[in-house]
Amino acid sequence: MENILASFLADISVGPEQFYKNMAIFPLLANQGAQVEFITLDEALALSALVITEIDESGRVPELKVVNNSKQKILLLDGEELVGAKQNRVLNVTILLAPNSESLIPVSCIEQGRWSYKSREFSSANRTMSACLRKSKAQSVHERVRQSGSFASDQGEIWQEIERKFVRCQAPPSPTMALSDLCEAKKDITEDYLKNFSLVDKQMGLAVFIDGNIAGVEYLGNHDKFQLLYHKLVSSYVMDALENDIEAPKEQTSRSFNILIGFLADAAKSPLDRRKSVSLGWDMRLESENVVGAGLEFEEQILQLSLFQKDIGQRTGNNGRPLRRASGRRHNLVR
Repeated sequence: MENILASFLADISVGPEQFYKNMAIFPLLANQGAQVEFITLDEALALSALVITEIDESGRVPELKVVNNSKQKILLLDGEELVGAKQNRVLNVTILLAPNSESLIPVSCIEQGRWSYKSREFSSANRTMSACLRKSKAQSVHERVRQSGSFASDQGEIWQEIERKFVRCQAPPSPTMALSDLCEAKKDITEDYLKNFSLVDKQMGLAVFIDGNIAGVEYLGNHDKFQLLYHKLVSSYVMDALENDIEAPKEQTSRSFNILIGFLADAAKSPLDRRKSVSLGWDMRLESENVVGAGLEFEEQILQLSLFQKDIGQRTGNNGRPLRRASGRRHNLVR
């Protein structure tokens, strides 16, 4: 089982990079994803197949109750934003809900200034938490998993990071410090970024560079579902790119391919911490000097994976090696 990540990464290839301003995306391609059928959070809510509420009338910040009323598995993605009830939350981990099941799921608050009912049930905000916030959350969840086996986050740290995010993005103040208010304030410029990136054939993932530095890697083992979640995932990185929002020289960004190779090689060598997930499958966590990541394994297949560069501000990459431009051909990532 320790080699599942290395074997998985060896089967992924990369397509030509796409650019806009200070952000670049390499599409990650796969011939075959995970052999599991599921629907997404947004699909389930649209079908009235999923009900998400506070755990009881009083509520509890780090947990919500979810009821899957359908005969289908439902995928809840780490970082997806839920709005309503007593305060907005995000998922701490990726969860594959069993059909016709009820679960308590670990979440984090992203609206510090509200603890009162806005609605009885949660709805989807159709976005995920920004990548840098997900990275910080992943590190704190990993630490809590090691200490106690819990999937809880460091809630105080998340609130502090959201406050910093408002400042760095020069966003107007929010009465409840709701992350959703920041996203709404930057909606138009986020759309400008999204219009300049597009899906390619066989794409099931992406690797993102911001200001010439690797920011993260995302993978979902189902092409059709990845298409549905593509804008959610890209938007989460745009929210980090907006902290600078300058035109990065393409000759600098296009040198990033070899950095990506080194980054994924580090991830492939990192020890995996596998724990029983909240519902189906196994929660996967990894952390090394350069990489922090989390994902979900189901029936010995990687269903979802997020990897983040720990020190995103370092511009030399993982190893400082000279780099060359990736061509338009597809490349294997890990050999």
